Formats: sequence, C-alpha cells, structure tokens
Amino acid sequence: MINIYGRLVPLMLLVASCASMHESKDFERHRNSQLEVPYDRDDVFYFDASFTAQYPDNDEAAEAVRLEWLSEWLEQRSLCPDGFDVVTRRPFEFLEHNPARHDVRYEVKCKSAPPDA
Repeated sequence: MINIYGRLVPLMLLVASCASMHESKDFERHRNSQLEVPYDRDDVFYFDASFTAQYPDNDEAAEAVRLEWLSEWLEQRSLCPDGFDVVTRRPFEFLEHNPARHDVRYEVKCKSAPPDA
C-alpha cells in the first residue's frame, strides 16, 4: 500500500506556503502598485496605484501605505537616495495608457543631495 500521508504532507505544506504569501507586504505592493520610468520624460517617475476596499481613496491610513509602497519601490530600484517629492497626484485620464488599470498616478521627483559644505 502506498503511504498517502507521505504525499499529502508535502502537498499541504505547499498550499500553506502559497496561502501565507497573500499576507505579505511585498505581495500587496506588487498587486496594487507599480513604478514606471516614462519614455518621454527624464525628470520624473510615475507611481501608479489601485484603490481597494482595504486601501480606499480619501483615507489617510491608506494613503500612508501607498506612500510607503512608493518609498519601497524607489529603495528596491536604488532610486532617490536623498528622498523624493510627489509633484502631482491625479486620476488616470480616460484614454491614457494604463494596462494594469490602476486608479491614481503620482508624478515623483527625486530630491537632490545637499551640496557639501
């Protein structure tokens, strides 16, 4: 007789590991936002984000999380080591390129390093 428990335990561990992935901060960031470098501009980055029931629009806590995601994207890509400024925050225009169907676009500029004294 084949030991079914020997095959069932690894399968259950695999399912459990996939289930816990959905609780990851990185998973939430990747699912709900992205950082883009525009082809036609070299002075800004685009940070696009989606509104969800967990991260709604016009909610201070959700906006703080979105700005944390932005900071994490920039850190992951080694951009803006001296910080950043959000130049504009706006909804996507009707015919604007938005294949991920995000809800809001931030235009972000890097702060420059202060001159050495």
